Amino acid sequence: MASLFSPLRALLFLFLIGSLTAAAPARSASLGDVEGVNSALKRAEANLQLVDGSIGHLTAPPKGSAAKLSRMRLDMAHADVEVAGKLVAALKDGVGVTEAKARFAAAEALYEKLDGILTGAPPAPKPQPKPQPTPVPTPAPKDPPKPDQPAPVPVPAPAPAPTPPATVKLGYPHADTFKNTLFTLNRVEQDTAKLAASMAECRPLEDQLSVSHRVTGAALELGKETLRQAGFVQAGFEKIPANGEGVAEAKKRLATARESLNSCMAYFQPLNEKLAQLVDPTAYPSLQTDLERLRDLSSAYRDPAMQFRQNRAAAADAFQQSDAALAECKRIEAAYARLVQQDTPEGRAVKSSCENLEEARAAFLTGAAEVSRALPAEIEKDIAEVERVAGEAVANQKPMWFTGGIPQQVGFIDDKLSLLMALDPVKGAETLAHVEALKAGLAKQADSLKELIIRENPLPADGYRGADRDAVVAIATDGWKHQQSDFELLAVRIPSDTWKRVTKWEYSNGTWYFVDVSWLQVRLIVADEDNPAQAIDRPVNVRMDHQNGDKMIGVPLWGFGDALQPSSYLLRTKIR
Repeated sequence: MASLFSPLRALLFLFLIGSLTAAAPARSASLGDVEGVNSALKRAEANLQLVDGSIGHLTAPPKGSAAKLSRMRLDMAHADVEVAGKLVAALKDGVGVTEAKARFAAAEALYEKLDGILTGAPPAPKPQPKPQPTPVPTPAPKDPPKPDQPAPVPVPAPAPAPTPPATVKLGYPHADTFKNTLFTLNRVEQDTAKLAASMAECRPLEDQLSVSHRVTGAALELGKETLRQAGFVQAGFEKIPANGEGVAEAKKRLATARESLNSCMAYFQPLNEKLAQLVDPTAYPSLQTDLERLRDLSSAYRDPAMQFRQNRAAAADAFQQSDAALAECKRIEAAYARLVQQDTPEGRAVKSSCENLEEARAAFLTGAAEVSRALPAEIEKDIAEVERVAGEAVANQKPMWFTGGIPQQVGFIDDKLSLLMALDPVKGAETLAHVEALKAGLAKQADSLKELIIRENPLPADGYRGADRDAVVAIATDGWKHQQSDFELLAVRIPSDTWKRVTKWEYSNGTWYFVDVSWLQVRLIVADEDNPAQAIDRPVNVRMDHQNGDKMIGVPLWGFGDALQPSSYLLRTKIR
């Protein structure tokens, strides 16, 4: 009995050991599948939660960049949910299986809800299994089999071939490589999302050239770098097994990101090229000339109080050209509107120059209105003062007053009158009559002292020592020859020691012309043909045109036949 029991105990012991050995791998494989489900669901849940937070509350499909970004994340989540679904279908009862199935069902339901929001369609109902009909019992055969027919021998079904696992768990060093690759992939997806959002903002604009060239330039730089990073991701995938856990899903994510990235680059690349041409300063050859004109026009309107007091002739010109100056400002602003819109340095210069001109012009016109109201009374006051001084000069036999102070005061009156004629032609015409009456009276008063005035008139000063003096004298002499072909030149005097230079823009016949000239007055002292004891002072203004190679021309102040005041004569004995 003991001899039989010992072999039985040994067999039983071996059976138990074999059972335990066979059961251990099955339990381990079940736990690994559960971990695979949870790993896939963890990735899916991360994307689902982001999408749910963005659109989960909506009742209508979103639009624009939010829709595109949500679609991309939802597609990535769907890939992970599908992987989890395959693993769940293969699970058998065991530790964590129930929880994994519940977690999968929740993720699947959330995906269907969010997909329905994005597409605008409710999730399709899950198919319900059709009820199976109650089986009808098969009636027993009427004729029992004959005893001499043997019963059929059952044929055993072939054993199913073992199914290879869908994925394998990555080990070292593949796991580390995959981790680093996923880190770079996340960066690629984030930067691609930024580009997609930027494109979603720019593309709907009707005027595509209003998109900032800085936006397109930055987008291209980001796109190039993102493509480079995507290349690193692809290189990382090539170093790990294709059937590694999560590898297939990650490749889908990269493909989705690359598709979006290529779409963004296809939009930004040609637009950036157009904008680069648009903001290229070399495409605007007249820009610097136009900017200089704006600055020069603005200077004519600055400090109106000083202009109306010390530079009345220039102020009169500026007032008469104020409408043309504003129109020129608007033309330039329109010509370079794209540069202003793109906020380039050249555009900022145009905008600033136009603003300065408009501001200075407005202040100038305000001052002009005040001056035009005050000038008539001011000129009348000056006329009265000149009449008083002239009367005193005649009464006291003061001939020099008619060659010094009185002509100077009349010159100031003429200056003010010219400004008034520009600011208010009606009031100017009224005042002109008073000024002409003044000059007629002064001529009579001066004539009463003619001999004394001529006797006291000095030879003009001679202060110019420029290297071009001989050329200037020749031009002045030639200018007077057009008035008097045959004359005796007794002396030449140039009172000023320097040229007076004038630069300004003049508007004529719809065109602006830049004027850059210098003036120098030459006094030709010629013999008086009617009185050998006297000489005549013939002023000739010499004009040098710097825009025309410094060409000079002589323009006499008075013609040969014009009536002269006593101040134009002097005794020949004064000439040395």
